[in-house]
Amino acid sequence: MLFARSLLLVILFVLTACPFAVADNPAVSKGKVLVVFIYDPHCQYTCDKVRPTVREVQSKYAGSVSYLEIDTGEEHSEQSKALAEKNGVLWFYNDNMKFVPVVGFFSPQRKCIKYLTGPKTKSVYQAALERAMKAK
Repeated sequence: MLFARSLLLVILFVLTACPFAVADNPAVSKGKVLVVFIYDPHCQYTCDKVRPTVREVQSKYAGSVSYLEIDTGEEHSEQSKALAEKNGVLWFYNDNMKFVPVVGFFSPQRKCIKYLTGPKTKSVYQAALERAMKAK
């Protein structure tokens, strides 16, 4: 059990070490619900609490949900803005880049259904995602 936890932590660390590993995912599709996680690389405690929980929730619905992580760090500013614009959530990025961590749940038409700031429980993220999936 300890080995499995250690392995999971190593995998999560590797995934989070590259800020655009998930963001460049070509699976981000306008026909799907979109979950957007906005974080800052210096926000270690709260952002690192949110990331694995949100990833776990969205992975349960991977076939109908796209997931995007956007870094608000100055060194990635232009890339992050371009990524947010490309995916129809630039306004959300601009409005929330100072309030990390924040997670937005968008309908396939990119209407913001719900957004949550700070760490929440898995059930709160799941309820928000399900609400976005039901939105028209």
